[in-house]
Amino acid sequence: MSFKNIFDNGGEQAGSAEKSADALNKDTPGSGDVSEAVRKLESERDPWVMRQTAHGAFDVMGFLGPLFQNAQGAAAAQRQASEDPSSTSNMASSTTKAFGPPKVSISDEDAPKLEDLQKLLGNKKGYALIATGLGLSEGLAVDPSAGNTVYVADRGGTRLCTVKVDNGAQRVAASTLGDIGDVKLDRQGTAYTTDWSGARLLAVDLSSGSSSLVVAVTGAYGVALDGAGKAYVASWTDGLLVEVDLTGRQKRTVASLGGGIGGVALDGKGKAYVGQKDNGGKLFEVTLADGAKRVLTSLPSGSSTIRVELDGAGRAYTIDHLGGRLYEVTLADGAQRVVASGLGTCEGLALDTVNGWIYVSNREGQLWQISRRATQVLGGVGKVAP
Repeated sequence: MSFKNIFDNGGEQAGSAEKSADALNKDTPGSGDVSEAVRKLESERDPWVMRQTAHGAFDVMGFLGPLFQNAQGAAAAQRQASEDPSSTSNMASSTTKAFGPPKVSISDEDAPKLEDLQKLLGNKKGYALIATGLGLSEGLAVDPSAGNTVYVADRGGTRLCTVKVDNGAQRVAASTLGDIGDVKLDRQGTAYTTDWSGARLLAVDLSSGSSSLVVAVTGAYGVALDGAGKAYVASWTDGLLVEVDLTGRQKRTVASLGGGIGGVALDGKGKAYVGQKDNGGKLFEVTLADGAKRVLTSLPSGSSTIRVELDGAGRAYTIDHLGGRLYEVTLADGAQRVVASGLGTCEGLALDTVNGWIYVSNREGQLWQISRRATQVLGGVGKVAP
């Protein structure tokens, strides 16, 4: 039934009731005007005796008549509103003129985020391909404070590139950096890069793109900064973890781990975690004070731990560039699991612990963004695909 029929029926029923009341007043003897004398006589009768002229009933019908008229008017008005919505919009317009348009305020917590946008667009996979064409990409570093910028070490192009993660925009930050294998940021405008074939650790001024020699390290490949003026360099050729004083440019050997070591990560509590690019895929734990070492875990046969990053919550992430897999390792017991695969010949790894992202680059020139939250579910994000 339509709104029109509903309001029509309501109005007709109210009108019928009004006509019945009018007929009753007209055709019933004694109805109409009643003299004051008759009313006085009625009032003095025994209340338990029925009134002969039923004037009380007539009074009630006199009340109901106007009520039925009001019901008819209401039904007609409702019907008009159902057929002509502008009648209600005019009322809303007058309210807006009196009080002004409503004001909208969105708090920072309710503001749209990249992760929310991806969900709205149907991307619930927990990963995205951010950029391509990055050359033989190996080392990575991320700076959340600089507009979510990722720094990519392009070994084939001997350059350091930047990528904006929100739109994939790229630019060259520095060039002629030699056989660049890794990059780390000091958050003060300087990046430190390794030059494997040039056997050196370089300091790169990010504002100008100029570079300078810090110290010579044979087979320099992985690097980590402790935030207190020291760098730790992994020598792939000699298998040594080397401590470098960035101010005095002095160096000392911390531990010998065997040839083929790659990435380095520091826990800020006096320990370093060093991955083995070749010769077994081991992940070492090293005490910086005395060089004590142990194998925390070994990836499956044929795998590698070319890069290592820590999340600060008891987990390490490492990539197997031979199998194109991202692993999560529990530092307490060395337990490991694959949380992403299909990453190509991946050799760059960086964690953005502020915004909850993992970045992986490969020698095919791709930069992947993976949600840390998505890696926590059973099976992780699975196999990535463009």
